Amino acid sequence: MSDPPGELSVEKTCVSTEVRGDVCVLRCLDGEGRDLAADLRAGLERCRESGADAIVLDVDGSVEVGPKAVEVLSAAAEELRVAGGSLVVATEEPAVRATLADAGLVHPTLPPEGHDLEGAGHPFVLPAQAHWEHEFVFPATRESLPAARRRLTALAEVTGLGETQLFEFSVAVAEALTNAVVHGSPHGADDDILVRFFCYDDEVAVEVVDGGGGLDATPVCVPEASAVSGRGIHFMRSLCDAVQFTCGPLGTHVLLVKRRE
Repeated sequence: MSDPPGELSVEKTCVSTEVRGDVCVLRCLDGEGRDLAADLRAGLERCRESGADAIVLDVDGSVEVGPKAVEVLSAAAEELRVAGGSLVVATEEPAVRATLADAGLVHPTLPPEGHDLEGAGHPFVLPAQAHWEHEFVFPATRESLPAARRRLTALAEVTGLGETQLFEFSVAVAEALTNAVVHGSPHGADDDILVRFFCYDDEVAVEVVDGGGGLDATPVCVPEASAVSGRGIHFMRSLCDAVQFTCGPLGTHVLLVKRRE
């Protein structure tokens, strides 16, 4: 999701469509008086017309997701699965997650709070030793982001993550990489981003390290419903099993963990 965004369609609908390369993002806002199921069908059709076979549905906490909307999403998820694509849902609202979890569209719980500015403690305990790990650096430029994302996705694929898990992890990792370049590289292309990938028995993890001064330029909570940008941390928390931020004078470390099922 590090590719430049396409046009945002918001005409008389509570579901807007944003095409980012081969990924289509549907943002679902509270549209009073709107038919959410119908708007979702239209948004999904726009995604298909764009040629995207990977869809992220970003659901605002104020949205009431009813049975008809769940039916539409379940059918779309199965259709994409059969075609070799994926549909994942990003939401941090417990009630929405519970509804979607009953339909098998999300996990019922969010990752533990992992915003640790002082670097003390860790909410998700990983094994002491990884089976294998890989490390690389790339220049802090937007042009370098697609290759870095593809490299991490390929590593995660080797570990045996399922298609949906792999897509969720790829989206979250792309946001972490983009934040490191945009917010954590004060010297631009002269800075490097350090990436570490870890493979464990039951989890995979990625650590992204930049040289910025911390998350002061990045929202650390769920953005307002009207926000078009600044959704990166929201996607990370919604799509991973654990997220950890450690900030200090030497930069920001972001750790993303995904369990294998």
